[in-house]
Amino acid sequence: MSGWIDAHIHSFGDADSLAELDAIEKRFGYTEANFLSVEGMDDAAQNALAIAWKLSGTGHYAFGGLHHRFAYDSAEEAQRLYDIGFDGIKMIENKPTERFRLGLAQDAPFFSGMYRTAEKLGMPLLVHINDPRVFWDEEQIPAWAKDAGYYCGGPGRASFEQILKESLHVLECYPKLQICFAHFLFLSDDHDLLRTLMDTYPNLWLDVTAGTEMYPNFASRPELWRQFFEDYQDRILYGTDNVTPMNDEDERIAEVLNNLERKFFTSSEAIPLWDQTLCGLGVPEPVTRKLTEQNFRCFAGETPRKIDRNQAKAYLKERLDNPGYCLSGRERKIIADVIEIMLV
Repeated sequence: MSGWIDAHIHSFGDADSLAELDAIEKRFGYTEANFLSVEGMDDAAQNALAIAWKLSGTGHYAFGGLHHRFAYDSAEEAQRLYDIGFDGIKMIENKPTERFRLGLAQDAPFFSGMYRTAEKLGMPLLVHINDPRVFWDEEQIPAWAKDAGYYCGGPGRASFEQILKESLHVLECYPKLQICFAHFLFLSDDHDLLRTLMDTYPNLWLDVTAGTEMYPNFASRPELWRQFFEDYQDRILYGTDNVTPMNDEDERIAEVLNNLERKFFTSSEAIPLWDQTLCGLGVPEPVTRKLTEQNFRCFAGETPRKIDRNQAKAYLKERLDNPGYCLSGRERKIIADVIEIMLV
């Protein structure tokens, strides 16, 4: 294969940490990568980091995010992200922790302007909704997830089924809008439902960015899932969730997961994953090429869009000057650093 594109990476560091993230992507063999801004998690420096990522190398795609620190028109924001040169829009608002914090359904009226604008512009969305179903079960949720605050049950919390229903409603309302749902929609435990959804909604895409449950579920029914990947080979993207590691444990986790994901589709050999081994699916090479490169180019563009520096500088300067953003010291420094990068 000519190269692998990683459709799903993040950074939570400063602008200088992007060089390390780029080095990690190259070390694991990815020739191009897509930075996903999680601005919706109340980090007003994320779009600035995404702009810096696009400026820092060839083959650097980035999807911008919406902010929620004050009221504004989501259609105008989507248009600005496009005019700046973003390749798409990332949504994190219906990850259950953020859904509870923001109270915005995936099909909330606030988002309708953004959806219409993105549909008109041909701007794709990569969307995180839900988490694994067991995160709603206080007895079944893994201890690490509960300790991290990922328990999704309790009063005032939307159910897995409710968030999924709202998200499918978006696909129905905006049939020309291409939406990729991250982490296989957390439906790797429900092959039949996922197949029905893929048949029903031709604008539904999936990414295989690892969740804790996904690859063991695939490996438990290899023939069934191999056929799924062959049948829907044109609407699945490869991603990793790689971030700049903060310590040796982060490095170890990245090594394990990237080794698993890179081998899982290309071979049927046994692959180590923590305290178990999983046998890969060994999908045909033409299918793997689509998953790891060609599909992303169809989804987000043959090459990354160019950043309009004037538009980007004006956008970021507004953040520094607008007291409504209530910027932290960290956010202010990152935004100022990225403006400085664009002046060079």
